[in-house]
Amino acid sequence: MKLFFRYLFEKRRLIACWVFWVVMQAIVFALYHLPWEALFYACLLGVAAGAVFMVFSFVRWRKKLRDLSVLARQAEAEVLQLPAPTSALEEHYQTLCNALADRGAADRRKARRQKSDMLDFYTLWVHQIKTPIAALRLLLQSGGDFDQLSGPMAGELTRIEGYVGMVLSYLRLESEQTDYLFRKVRLDKQVRQAVRRFARLFIGGKLSVSADLPEITVTTDSKWLSVVLEQVLSNAIKYTPPGGRVSVRYEEGTLTISDTGIGIRKEDLPRVFERGYTGFNGHNEEHSSGLGLYLCRRIMEGLGGSIAIRSEPGKGTDVLLTFPSEIDGIE
Repeated sequence: MKLFFRYLFEKRRLIACWVFWVVMQAIVFALYHLPWEALFYACLLGVAAGAVFMVFSFVRWRKKLRDLSVLARQAEAEVLQLPAPTSALEEHYQTLCNALADRGAADRRKARRQKSDMLDFYTLWVHQIKTPIAALRLLLQSGGDFDQLSGPMAGELTRIEGYVGMVLSYLRLESEQTDYLFRKVRLDKQVRQAVRRFARLFIGGKLSVSADLPEITVTTDSKWLSVVLEQVLSNAIKYTPPGGRVSVRYEEGTLTISDTGIGIRKEDLPRVFERGYTGFNGHNEEHSSGLGLYLCRRIMEGLGGSIAIRSEPGKGTDVLLTFPSEIDGIE
Protein backbone atom coordinates (compact mmCIF):
# COMPACT_ATOMS: atom_id res chain seq x y z
CA MET A 1 0.00 0.00 0.00
CA LYS A 2 2.83 2.37 0.83
CA LEU A 3 4.35 1.70 -2.59
CA PHE A 4 1.01 2.44 -4.27
CA PHE A 5 0.71 5.80 -2.51
CA ARG A 6 4.25 6.58 -3.61
CA TYR A 7 3.20 5.81 -7.19
CA LEU A 8 0.17 8.12 -6.89
CA PHE A 9 2.41 10.86 -5.55
CA GLU A 10 4.73 10.52 -8.53
CA LYS A 11 1.70 10.66 -10.90
CA ARG A 12 0.18 13.64 -9.11
CA ARG A 13 0.57 15.92 -12.15
CA LEU A 14 -1.33 13.46 -14.37
CA ILE A 15 -4.10 13.15 -11.75
CA ALA A 16 -4.25 16.94 -11.43
CA CYS A 17 -4.64 17.24 -15.22
CA TRP A 18 -7.54 14.76 -15.17
CA VAL A 19 -9.29 16.69 -12.34
CA PHE A 20 -8.78 19.91 -14.29
CA TRP A 21 -10.35 18.29 -17.37
CA VAL A 22 -13.43 17.22 -15.33
CA VAL A 23 -13.83 20.73 -13.92
CA MET A 24 -13.62 22.25 -17.41
CA GLN A 25 -16.24 19.77 -18.63
CA ALA A 26 -18.55 20.74 -15.75
CA ILE A 27 -18.16 24.43 -16.63
CA VAL A 28 -18.99 23.73 -20.29
CA PHE A 29 -22.03 21.67 -19.31
CA ALA A 30 -23.21 24.45 -16.98
CA LEU A 31 -22.79 27.17 -19.62
CA TYR A 32 -24.80 25.24 -22.24
CA HIS A 33 -27.39 24.03 -19.71
CA LEU A 34 -26.69 20.40 -20.57
CA PRO A 35 -28.09 17.64 -18.35
CA TRP A 36 -25.82 16.72 -15.45
CA GLU A 37 -26.48 13.02 -16.01
CA ALA A 38 -24.41 13.22 -19.21
CA LEU A 39 -21.53 14.79 -17.27
CA PHE A 40 -21.81 12.07 -14.62
CA TYR A 41 -21.67 9.23 -17.16
CA ALA A 42 -18.77 10.88 -19.01
CA CYS A 43 -16.81 11.22 -15.77
CA LEU A 44 -17.65 7.64 -14.80
CA LEU A 45 -16.33 6.31 -18.10
CA GLY A 46 -13.22 8.48 -17.68
CA VAL A 47 -12.65 7.12 -14.19
CA ALA A 48 -13.05 3.51 -15.38
CA ALA A 49 -10.64 4.00 -18.29
CA GLY A 50 -8.20 5.88 -16.06
CA ALA A 51 -8.32 3.16 -13.39
CA VAL A 52 -7.46 0.46 -15.94
CA PHE A 53 -4.62 2.61 -17.26
CA MET A 54 -3.34 3.35 -13.73
CA VAL A 55 -3.37 -0.36 -12.76
CA PHE A 56 -1.31 -1.41 -15.79
CA SER A 57 0.97 1.60 -15.34
CA PHE A 58 1.48 0.79 -11.65
CA VAL A 59 2.37 -2.86 -12.41
CA ARG A 60 4.99 -1.78 -14.96
CA TRP A 61 6.31 0.94 -12.63
CA ARG A 62 6.67 -1.54 -9.73
CA LYS A 63 8.47 -4.09 -11.92
CA LYS A 64 10.91 -1.46 -13.16
CA LEU A 65 11.50 -0.29 -9.60
CA ARG A 66 12.36 -3.85 -8.53
CA ASP A 67 14.68 -4.30 -11.51
CA LEU A 68 16.50 -1.10 -10.61
CA SER A 69 16.78 -2.24 -6.97
CA VAL A 70 18.49 -5.44 -8.15
CA LEU A 71 20.83 -3.38 -10.33
CA ALA A 72 21.69 -1.16 -7.38
CA ARG A 73 22.93 -4.24 -5.50
CA GLN A 74 25.00 -5.18 -8.56
CA ALA A 75 26.54 -1.75 -9.02
CA GLU A 76 30.07 -3.23 -9.07
CA ALA A 77 29.27 -5.37 -12.11
CA GLU A 78 31.27 -4.69 -15.25
CA VAL A 79 28.09 -4.57 -17.41
CA LEU A 80 24.71 -3.26 -16.23
CA GLN A 81 21.71 -5.25 -17.49
CA LEU A 82 19.21 -2.38 -17.55
CA PRO A 83 15.51 -2.99 -18.31
CA ALA A 84 14.32 -2.17 -21.79
CA PRO A 85 13.60 1.57 -22.17
CA THR A 86 9.99 2.59 -22.73
CA SER A 87 10.64 6.14 -23.94
CA ALA A 88 13.28 8.24 -25.66
CA LEU A 89 14.09 9.92 -22.34
CA GLU A 90 14.73 6.58 -20.63
CA GLU A 91 16.89 5.50 -23.55
CA HIS A 92 19.07 8.59 -23.13
CA TYR A 93 19.30 7.98 -19.36
CA GLN A 94 20.36 4.38 -19.97
CA THR A 95 23.03 5.50 -22.43
CA LEU A 96 24.37 7.85 -19.76
CA CYS A 97 24.29 5.10 -17.09
CA ASN A 98 26.12 2.65 -19.34
CA ALA A 99 28.77 5.25 -20.13
CA LEU A 100 29.27 5.93 -16.42
CA ALA A 101 29.40 2.19 -15.68
CA ASP A 102 32.04 1.66 -18.36
CA ARG A 103 34.09 4.52 -17.00
CA GLY A 104 33.79 3.20 -13.42
CA ALA A 105 34.85 -0.30 -14.54
CA ALA A 106 37.85 1.16 -16.37
CA ASP A 107 38.82 3.17 -13.28
CA ARG A 108 38.59 0.07 -11.06
CA ARG A 109 40.73 -1.95 -13.46
CA LYS A 110 43.30 0.85 -13.54
CA ALA A 111 43.31 1.10 -9.73
CA ARG A 112 43.79 -2.67 -9.36
CA ARG A 113 46.63 -2.61 -11.87
CA GLN A 114 48.33 0.31 -10.10
CA LYS A 115 47.95 -1.39 -6.72
CA SER A 116 49.39 -4.61 -8.10
CA ASP A 117 52.35 -2.73 -9.60
CA MET A 118 52.95 -0.90 -6.32
CA LEU A 119 52.85 -4.13 -4.30
CA ASP A 120 55.25 -5.78 -6.73
CA PHE A 121 57.66 -2.83 -6.54
CA TYR A 122 57.74 -2.59 -2.75
CA THR A 123 57.94 -6.36 -2.35
CA LEU A 124 60.94 -6.40 -4.69
CA TRP A 125 62.48 -3.47 -2.77
CA VAL A 126 62.08 -5.26 0.56
CA HIS A 127 63.72 -8.41 -0.73
CA GLN A 128 66.58 -6.43 -2.29
CA ILE A 129 67.25 -4.42 0.88
CA LYS A 130 67.63 -7.66 2.81
CA THR A 131 70.90 -8.36 0.98
CA PRO A 132 72.87 -5.34 2.30
CA ILE A 133 71.33 -5.86 5.74
CA ALA A 134 72.61 -9.45 5.80
CA ALA A 135 76.03 -8.24 4.60
CA LEU A 136 76.19 -5.65 7.39
CA ARG A 137 75.37 -8.29 9.99
CA LEU A 138 78.14 -10.53 8.67
CA LEU A 139 80.59 -7.62 8.89
CA LEU A 140 79.58 -6.95 12.49
CA GLN A 141 79.96 -10.59 13.39
CA SER A 142 83.42 -10.72 11.78
CA GLY A 143 84.83 -8.35 14.42
CA GLY A 144 87.91 -6.37 13.40
CA ASP A 145 87.43 -2.60 13.32
CA PHE A 146 83.84 -3.02 14.35
CA ASP A 147 84.52 -4.40 17.82
CA GLN A 148 83.88 -1.19 19.73
CA LEU A 149 80.72 -0.34 17.81
CA SER A 150 79.37 -3.83 17.19
CA GLY A 151 76.92 -3.71 20.09
CA PRO A 152 75.11 -0.45 19.26
CA MET A 153 75.36 -1.08 15.52
CA ALA A 154 73.90 -4.57 15.87
CA GLY A 155 71.04 -3.11 17.88
CA GLU A 156 70.28 -0.50 15.21
CA LEU A 157 70.57 -3.17 12.54
CA THR A 158 67.95 -5.18 14.40
CA ARG A 159 65.67 -2.13 14.29
CA ILE A 160 66.20 -1.82 10.53
CA GLU A 161 65.34 -5.48 10.04
CA GLY A 162 62.20 -4.94 12.11
CA TYR A 163 61.11 -1.99 9.99
CA VAL A 164 61.74 -3.91 6.77
CA GLY A 165 59.79 -6.85 8.15
CA MET A 166 56.93 -4.54 9.07
CA VAL A 167 56.76 -3.20 5.51
CA LEU A 168 56.71 -6.74 4.09
CA SER A 169 53.99 -7.78 6.54
CA TYR A 170 51.90 -4.76 5.60
CA LEU A 171 52.23 -5.56 1.89
CA ARG A 172 51.19 -9.16 2.49
CA LEU A 173 48.17 -8.11 4.55
CA GLU A 174 47.03 -5.69 1.84
CA SER A 175 47.29 -8.35 -0.87
CA GLU A 176 44.24 -10.36 -1.89
CA GLN A 177 45.63 -13.58 -0.40
CA THR A 178 47.28 -13.99 3.00
CA ASP A 179 49.25 -17.19 3.59
CA TYR A 180 48.03 -18.21 7.03
CA LEU A 181 49.20 -21.70 7.97
CA PHE A 182 47.67 -22.87 11.25
CA ARG A 183 49.54 -25.37 13.36
CA LYS A 184 50.05 -26.32 16.97
CA VAL A 185 52.77 -23.93 18.17
CA ARG A 186 54.75 -23.78 21.43
CA LEU A 187 53.95 -20.24 22.57
CA ASP A 188 56.72 -20.18 25.19
CA LYS A 189 59.33 -20.96 22.51
CA GLN A 190 57.94 -18.26 20.22
CA VAL A 191 58.21 -15.67 22.98
CA ARG A 192 61.76 -16.66 23.91
CA GLN A 193 62.87 -16.46 20.28
CA ALA A 194 61.41 -12.96 19.97
CA VAL A 195 63.09 -11.84 23.20
CA ARG A 196 66.46 -13.22 22.06
CA ARG A 197 66.11 -11.34 18.78
CA PHE A 198 65.91 -8.05 20.71
CA ALA A 199 68.57 -8.99 23.26
CA ARG A 200 71.02 -6.30 22.14
CA LEU A 201 68.28 -3.65 22.26
CA PHE A 202 67.33 -4.68 25.79
CA ILE A 203 70.99 -4.47 26.81
CA GLY A 204 71.56 -1.19 24.97
CA GLY A 205 68.48 0.33 26.56
CA LYS A 206 69.48 -0.95 30.02
CA LEU A 207 66.19 -2.78 30.36
CA SER A 208 65.52 -5.96 32.28
CA VAL A 209 63.26 -8.60 30.76
CA SER A 210 61.53 -11.67 32.13
CA ALA A 211 59.70 -14.30 30.12
CA ASP A 212 59.40 -17.32 32.40
CA LEU A 213 56.47 -19.05 30.74
CA PRO A 214 55.20 -22.59 31.28
CA GLU A 215 54.97 -24.94 28.32
CA ILE A 216 52.01 -23.59 26.36
CA THR A 217 50.62 -24.83 23.03
CA VAL A 218 48.30 -22.70 20.90
CA THR A 219 46.85 -23.06 17.42
CA THR A 220 48.20 -20.25 15.28
CA ASP A 221 50.54 -19.29 12.44
CA SER A 222 54.10 -19.19 13.75
CA LYS A 223 55.40 -16.67 11.20
CA TRP A 224 52.61 -14.13 11.65
CA LEU A 225 52.61 -14.52 15.42
CA SER A 226 56.33 -13.65 15.40
CA VAL A 227 55.49 -10.39 13.63
CA VAL A 228 53.03 -9.47 16.39
CA LEU A 229 55.38 -10.43 19.24
CA GLU A 230 58.32 -8.55 17.73
CA GLN A 231 56.24 -5.44 17.09
CA VAL A 232 54.89 -5.37 20.66
CA LEU A 233 58.37 -5.94 22.13
CA SER A 234 59.82 -3.26 19.85
CA ASN A 235 57.24 -0.76 21.13
CA ALA A 236 57.99 -1.74 24.72
CA ILE A 237 61.70 -1.09 24.18
CA LYS A 238 61.08 2.17 22.33
CA TYR A 239 58.84 3.70 24.99
CA THR A 240 60.47 2.37 28.16
CA PRO A 241 63.23 4.55 29.68
CA PRO A 242 66.57 3.08 30.88
CA GLY A 243 66.24 1.04 34.06
CA GLY A 244 62.74 -0.09 33.15
CA ARG A 245 61.38 -3.60 32.91
CA VAL A 246 59.55 -5.69 30.29
CA SER A 247 57.81 -8.88 31.38
CA VAL A 248 55.83 -11.57 29.59
CA ARG A 249 53.35 -13.82 31.38
CA TYR A 250 50.53 -16.19 30.47
CA GLU A 251 47.40 -16.37 32.59
CA GLU A 252 43.94 -17.80 31.88
CA GLY A 253 44.43 -18.08 28.12
CA THR A 254 45.89 -14.59 27.68
CA LEU A 255 49.49 -13.69 26.88
CA THR A 256 50.34 -10.36 28.51
CA ILE A 257 53.40 -8.29 27.57
CA SER A 258 53.93 -5.54 30.14
CA ASP A 259 56.40 -2.68 30.38
CA THR A 260 57.12 0.12 32.83
CA GLY A 261 57.33 2.75 30.10
CA ILE A 262 55.72 6.14 29.58
CA GLY A 263 52.26 4.70 29.02
CA ILE A 264 49.46 5.88 26.72
CA ARG A 265 47.05 8.72 27.38
CA LYS A 266 43.43 7.78 28.01
CA GLU A 267 42.14 9.73 25.00
CA ASP A 268 44.57 7.89 22.68
CA LEU A 269 43.67 4.35 23.77
CA PRO A 270 40.50 3.95 21.64
CA ARG A 271 42.44 4.81 18.47
CA VAL A 272 45.83 3.13 18.90
CA PHE A 273 44.88 0.32 16.48
CA GLU A 274 43.87 2.68 13.66
CA ARG A 275 46.12 2.80 10.62
CA GLY A 276 48.44 5.80 10.69
CA TYR A 277 47.36 6.99 14.15
CA THR A 278 50.39 7.90 16.27
CA GLY A 279 48.82 9.73 19.20
CA PHE A 280 50.63 11.96 21.68
CA ASN A 281 53.58 9.61 22.10
CA GLY A 282 53.93 9.18 18.35
CA HIS A 283 54.17 12.92 17.82
CA ASN A 284 57.08 13.02 20.25
CA GLU A 285 58.70 9.99 18.57
CA GLU A 286 59.69 11.19 15.10
CA HIS A 287 60.16 7.66 13.74
CA SER A 288 56.65 6.49 14.64
CA SER A 289 54.60 5.41 11.61
CA GLY A 290 51.31 4.44 13.23
CA LEU A 291 51.37 1.08 11.40
CA GLY A 292 52.71 -1.30 14.05
CA LEU A 293 49.63 -1.77 16.22
CA TYR A 294 47.39 -1.61 13.15
CA LEU A 295 49.28 -4.57 11.71
CA CYS A 296 49.05 -6.39 15.04
CA ARG A 297 45.28 -5.98 15.12
CA ARG A 298 44.86 -7.13 11.52
CA ILE A 299 47.10 -10.15 12.07
CA MET A 300 45.44 -11.21 15.33
CA GLU A 301 42.01 -10.96 13.69
CA GLY A 302 43.30 -13.10 10.81
CA LEU A 303 44.60 -15.63 13.34
CA GLY A 304 41.19 -15.78 15.01
CA GLY A 305 42.38 -14.07 18.19
CA SER A 306 42.38 -10.55 19.55
CA ILE A 307 44.65 -7.84 20.93
CA ALA A 308 43.87 -5.28 23.61
CA ILE A 309 45.80 -2.63 25.52
CA ARG A 310 45.66 -1.37 29.10
CA SER A 311 47.77 1.62 29.96
CA GLU A 312 48.18 4.66 32.19
CA PRO A 313 50.57 7.55 31.59
CA GLY A 314 53.73 7.08 33.63
CA LYS A 315 52.71 3.60 34.81
CA GLY A 316 53.44 1.48 31.77
CA THR A 317 51.44 -0.53 29.27
CA ASP A 318 49.96 -4.03 29.14
CA VAL A 319 49.34 -5.65 25.75
CA LEU A 320 46.98 -8.63 25.96
CA LEU A 321 46.95 -11.31 23.25
CA THR A 322 44.28 -13.99 23.15
CA PHE A 323 44.19 -17.03 20.87
CA PRO A 324 41.31 -19.16 19.57
CA SER A 325 40.60 -22.31 21.52
CA GLU A 326 40.40 -24.30 18.29
CA ILE A 327 40.57 -23.86 14.52
CA ASP A 328 38.49 -25.91 12.07
CA GLY A 329 40.62 -28.59 10.46
CA ILE A 330 43.37 -28.41 13.12
CA GLU A 331 43.59 -31.17 15.68
